[in-house]
Amino acid sequence: MLPIVLDASRLRIALFGEGPRAARRLALLREGGAADVTRIAGDPADADVAAFDLIYVADMPPADARAVAQRARAAGRLVNVEDVTELCDFHTPAVVRRGALTLTVSTGGLAPGLSGVLAAYLGRIFGTVWSIRLGLLETKRRNWRRRGLTHGEVRDALGCEIERNGWLPELAEHTSGANRAPSNLRDAAAADIR
Repeated sequence: MLPIVLDASRLRIALFGEGPRAARRLALLREGGAADVTRIAGDPADADVAAFDLIYVADMPPADARAVAQRARAAGRLVNVEDVTELCDFHTPAVVRRGALTLTVSTGGLAPGLSGVLAAYLGRIFGTVWSIRLGLLETKRRNWRRRGLTHGEVRDALGCEIERNGWLPELAEHTSGANRAPSNLRDAAAADIR
């Protein structure tokens, strides 16, 4: 899987299906800034899949969902059929939003429930105050760049700012060996952790 962040406001999105999962998917798309979402709840054979950039399928009979996915791929469109991994070109991760700060967790469709549990955990660590912190850090970043700091120097300064303010919790001391994360953000950047 290749994790990317799409600007949903620029995409024409089709949502095939109706029911609770389709409603949840629509809410997620709206939260993500999608402005052009077409709901297709009737006969999917009548829809022109080539008219869309991105296609979601939820709460549809399996044969209909498979037909939509095949037509979408034939038209060169990306498609996601909820809970049918082999019909998905992409997976939508679990999301935590704090203003413009977006944290996501994905298991590549293998265990979506785990993604939700981990996102909830991250949501407790990164509370709503992070939307304010992001604004403060963005201002500092602009000032550092105006002063001529390089990308690496800005990243290090940002890590120092977060550390100085104590905005990230310390890792548990019992974490050992290969599971231990760097003790500070500068070490993380140096280790090039991905």
